[in-house]
Amino acid sequence: MLNTLVGLSSSQRMKTGKVRSGNFMMESTNFNMSSRPMNTRRLARGILVNLGQIIIWSMFGIGIFGVIGNILIILVYMRLGVSETTNASYLALAISDLLTVLSVIWIAICETPLINLLFNRLLIVTDLQEFKQITGIRPHFAFSKTTALITAWISTERCFCVVFPMKVKFIITRTVNTIVIVMIFIVSCGPVMVSYMSVWSEWREDPLGNQDGLFLFISGAGERDEPQQIFVKILYDVVYPVFSWIVVIVNTTVLIIKLKQSANWRKQNLNLLTTSAAQRTTSARTNRVTKTAVVVASIFIVCTLPISLTFLAWDYLPRLSSTGKFRNIASLGATLVFYLSELNSSVNIIVFTIMGARFRSALLQMVCRK
Repeated sequence: MLNTLVGLSSSQRMKTGKVRSGNFMMESTNFNMSSRPMNTRRLARGILVNLGQIIIWSMFGIGIFGVIGNILIILVYMRLGVSETTNASYLALAISDLLTVLSVIWIAICETPLINLLFNRLLIVTDLQEFKQITGIRPHFAFSKTTALITAWISTERCFCVVFPMKVKFIITRTVNTIVIVMIFIVSCGPVMVSYMSVWSEWREDPLGNQDGLFLFISGAGERDEPQQIFVKILYDVVYPVFSWIVVIVNTTVLIIKLKQSANWRKQNLNLLTTSAAQRTTSARTNRVTKTAVVVASIFIVCTLPISLTFLAWDYLPRLSSTGKFRNIASLGATLVFYLSELNSSVNIIVFTIMGARFRSALLQMVCRK
């Protein structure tokens, strides 16, 4: 997938001596209405390009909402404290979501003429495709996979709470939770650092502009970099997505079954219940927390399913590559990948506010503080 997103390799582009600032997500298409009739293929291509541009610009709105929402989540859970493992996990998820949203916003900014104008003003000559790959796309892979793994961990934690309610406090302690979260960040972001081993830069004369410029190189086809590229590709395209999906789906299924069983049992034994008010409050809070985890996991499944299918299509259907016959469809797919990833990392503020009584109360106190 990394090579698919880059398109042509650095060596292929640099051999031509051209520095282009073409869109990574959507390929530019010029229409001359007066010189030639617009055929069906060109019309379809234009629709895809325009649709992609609309999605790119909508990323800014969702991104701003996601940044504000995740910052509020971080502040609220810091206010509530992280003595409970659930709060610590949701705090880590908000941090990962915030970094994911910021990386998507930066990628969207790179799709606008702003970066090109800035580089021209600073007399910097470089390939914006490469610059975007290094500064936006690769960090996004790391942060989005961190979000996926933390979501899997949250669903696992809730599953343990439901299946082993009397033993979970001894199984998932604060220390265990902290170690797991730190390890998730390491294993998610570490491979990106490995992939930067194939990045280098050098100053050389631009044959088109007759001036020196900084050229950034990303080796995707060099023999000396193949092991690192293959290693990162397998991790981000196969291992992390498949593992996260399996864990989240299994745990979410178990949680839904347990919630239904609990609801049915309460209906059948309503007259026999003699629990105290404190016990009922604790039980209700546990159910709310579990339902919140189920909703977060469900949103993750809905948003990441198209992403996983798109990755598979890029890897196994050459025509959907960035240089294939259906490259415009592939470009639209790439745009949707980032859009869904950003959406998945932006909506938790709504979920937590609606379903979390303590979160909602703390949020209102913080926002409406006199």
